Amino acid sequence: MRPFQKRFIRDIYEPHSRITGRRLVRRAILSIARKNGKTALIAALVLAHLIGPEAVQNGEIYSAANDREQAAQVFKVAAQICRADPVDLMPLVKITDSTKTIACYSNGSFYRAISAEAGTKHGLNPTFVIFDELAQAKSRELYDVLDTSMGARSEPLFATISTQSNDPEHILSRLIDDGLNANDPTIVCHLYAADEDCELGDEVQWRKANPALGDFRSLDDLRALVGKAIRMPAEEPVVRNLYLNQRVAPTASLISRAEWTACRGQAEFVEGEEVYLGLDLSKVVDLTALVMVSAADPSRVRAFAWKPEHYLVEHSNRDFGSGNHRYVEWETAGYLTKSPGRTVDKELVARRIAELHGSYTVLGLAYDRWKIDELLKDFDRIGFASHKDGEKGDGLRLVPWGQGFRDMSPAIDAFEQAVIDRKLVHPGNPLLTWNIANAVATSDPAGNRKIDKDKARFRIDLAVTLTMAIGLKARDRKTDEGPSVYQERGLLFM
Repeated sequence: MRPFQKRFIRDIYEPHSRITGRRLVRRAILSIARKNGKTALIAALVLAHLIGPEAVQNGEIYSAANDREQAAQVFKVAAQICRADPVDLMPLVKITDSTKTIACYSNGSFYRAISAEAGTKHGLNPTFVIFDELAQAKSRELYDVLDTSMGARSEPLFATISTQSNDPEHILSRLIDDGLNANDPTIVCHLYAADEDCELGDEVQWRKANPALGDFRSLDDLRALVGKAIRMPAEEPVVRNLYLNQRVAPTASLISRAEWTACRGQAEFVEGEEVYLGLDLSKVVDLTALVMVSAADPSRVRAFAWKPEHYLVEHSNRDFGSGNHRYVEWETAGYLTKSPGRTVDKELVARRIAELHGSYTVLGLAYDRWKIDELLKDFDRIGFASHKDGEKGDGLRLVPWGQGFRDMSPAIDAFEQAVIDRKLVHPGNPLLTWNIANAVATSDPAGNRKIDKDKARFRIDLAVTLTMAIGLKARDRKTDEGPSVYQERGLLFM
């Protein structure tokens, strides 16, 4: 065994209670880049609990994975280890390949490899569970079913070995963050990852994520993968996530997590100051999003969101996994407003916009055209004046903002520039941060970009509205600078 593997095992199994004599650790996380002996380590731990020093009478050991093929790999290695020792190990066990099960004759315990169909896993009573590549789980349902099934055991252990997820709200991300910060003796968390802002070709950084590099993890193979990513930038996010174990999306995100985090700070607004708004109305049941940014630099940000009360729990389960009621938590914390019933009441949104218009000098509201006519009717109903950009009228200036390349590309450029130059400040709103992490930008052949809702895993509404508001701010500022010299010479017509 290698030193990093020994440290992980010792940190799990050495600490014991002085009172009960039982093992202290109940949860263990090893987050590491691919090709660093993960499957073999899982198989060895499985056998340690089945026929080794951690075995108990009538134990149930499970290795969980996201698909049948992945689950079969752990079983295959565990079975190979047993079959490689026909004298000492094979007489102790019965291997059933069809059900991916290994049973121990002497203690009544068994090990089984299981995949992601959580509905069939209720009623299990595991002593030891190890989850392979939890980062790839699309929901936390299987994790929750297994985690909550261990209460009847005296020394249960749930171990996770996985590369990182790009989603800061994914169950693995939350487990890692909790494990690193909780100072809890029942949790062990070992994270091997390159620094978030490192150069892709920095081999010193590679070793931070790959402790077996140059040993059984091939250095030449990793050099080839990184070299391809340097030549082909579209490959870079995949390499950073899977082989440098960085918390980045496998597709290029709109704004990286590191850059967004660096912009966190005080984002207070002064009554009467000039601001811009961005609005994205929901399609019946999902998030309605409104973002306010300051007209002055830096672009201070405040976000508002609405969701139907009827779907708070159901959509929490849908987007975050069973039992993880994030929308409920965000509503309680004030980051989300619930709208009574099954749809978002547009009048609630209209009244909030009217309140902001009364408290600040709103220079304009950029809006997606979806459902805007319904909002205008609510404006009329509450007696709030507005007019569309370019038309005469009083009240709030409304600026239609297309979601295609023409309008969104310059808005994305302005958003990125504000983040890179640290001319954007946000207060760390977790709902906004989650939306930013989900947003993915795609390009056309000319290099223009837009936010692609089809490629986003989860909600991106607040990311869209923030981009629109900053885009309108940048467009107005450019207009204020006066006409282009080419316009003055009659060479460019708008």
